[in-house]
Amino acid sequence: MEGILEAIVTAKKRRLLARERPYLPSEIAQIFATSTRSNFLSFLQGPHPHIIAEIKLASPSRGRFITLQDVPHFLTLYEEGGARAISVVTEEDYFQGSPELLREVVAKTRLPVLRKDFVLEETQIYETAEAGAQAILLIARIVSRERLKRFVELAELLGLVPVVEVHDEEDLQKALSASARVIGINNRDLVTFRVSLETTLRLLPLIPEGTVVIAESGIHTREDVETLLEAGVRNFLVGEALLTSRNPQKTLLELRGEREIACC
Repeated sequence: MEGILEAIVTAKKRRLLARERPYLPSEIAQIFATSTRSNFLSFLQGPHPHIIAEIKLASPSRGRFITLQDVPHFLTLYEEGGARAISVVTEEDYFQGSPELLREVVAKTRLPVLRKDFVLEETQIYETAEAGAQAILLIARIVSRERLKRFVELAELLGLVPVVEVHDEEDLQKALSASARVIGINNRDLVTFRVSLETTLRLLPLIPEGTVVIAESGIHTREDVETLLEAGVRNFLVGEALLTSRNPQKTLLELRGEREIACC
């Protein structure tokens, strides 16, 4: 790792070390007792494309997108535009997110929620389940093969769907060795922040049949969606194209290939 990714991971490690205390065994037991099996994947079925619409307050490359006060409005527009799930970025220092943002999104949408963060410790997985999210992003590049496998297993035990994010062949091999059943292909290089849909097109043939694949980043137009649909992708995580749109609902409908507002 180098550049911005290393800086983000370093900041995350500092925050985790500064936690007041770890989860107590009794608290972990309570989280397990109240956890339920996620319905996240059931929302990625039926007519495609399936759009996972993102709530992201800011990014290192683009600065501020929306404020906390905008979140309920965007959630309404996403639901009306036919999003199948919501992704929420909770990293604090570079994306201006928080665990509180996760809880707010979970409370204000009927759609399943995917938490996106730089997960380095098991406490973050417990926190995600406790907040009521249905899925959690695990970035293969930032953890060891052994830790990734442990995280995948823990998330599944807690009823969460682990979405293992990869960017290159090495990441993909790590994800497959962790028995990942859902793989997110990030078209953005987290080191350089360059984006190319060719990343998904290159890695897709290497993924075993039956694995759920989500294309992430760089999806801005219906043409982008059609390019990936032709390659076999059915699920798309879209953030900046919606967050910077004057009409996110209309943009969602266009990405889905629809022109009229769905009535139900």
